[in-house]
Amino acid sequence: MKRVSRTFFKGLIAIIPLTLTLYLLFWLAGTAEFVLGNIFKFFLPDSWYIKGLGFVLFLPLVYLFGGFLDSTTFRRLFDNFEELLVQIPIVKSIYSAIRDFTSLFSGKQTGKFKQVVLVNVPQGKGQQIGFITVSDIEENPHSFISDDQVAVFFPFSYQVGGITVITSRKNIVEIDMSVEDALRFIATAGVVGNVNGEIDKI
Repeated sequence: MKRVSRTFFKGLIAIIPLTLTLYLLFWLAGTAEFVLGNIFKFFLPDSWYIKGLGFVLFLPLVYLFGGFLDSTTFRRLFDNFEELLVQIPIVKSIYSAIRDFTSLFSGKQTGKFKQVVLVNVPQGKGQQIGFITVSDIEENPHSFISDDQVAVFFPFSYQVGGITVITSRKNIVEIDMSVEDALRFIATAGVVGNVNGEIDKI
């Protein structure tokens, strides 16, 4: 019975991410088709509409929106819109969580992390994994961070918040691990992701 249960859960664990991924993709395609398809039919004759055209229009629209974000003026307008959006109590929580989650895939947030490190927890309670954000004196605009200190960010699951700690370099152990693997390790409480390679002190 144990072997049957183990095999069943092994299959279940493998199929759940696949099912959710496919569901999300179909939901995104269906939503784009519904919204843009109706807009298309509103401005043009129904006879011109072909099923799937809404999703086809969605792809260049996303690309154009990304291009507009490269414009300083458009970027400023979008940032102002975001600032207004995050002032709405419930919308703020939902929008911020989704934005922080999607930023993992764009590399926007991970690009700010310079190195994955282990930080010694006081009183010998172990070590905590984090990311150096400020380490060189040239890039440090803050007078409260001395030459022998670094700023380390400890993200919560999926980077929905986190804390920044200013600590001595003596408490830091650099590890050979990519930012993406470290984020995956943190998000899954260590179930996924291994710390490989040698561990060297900074």
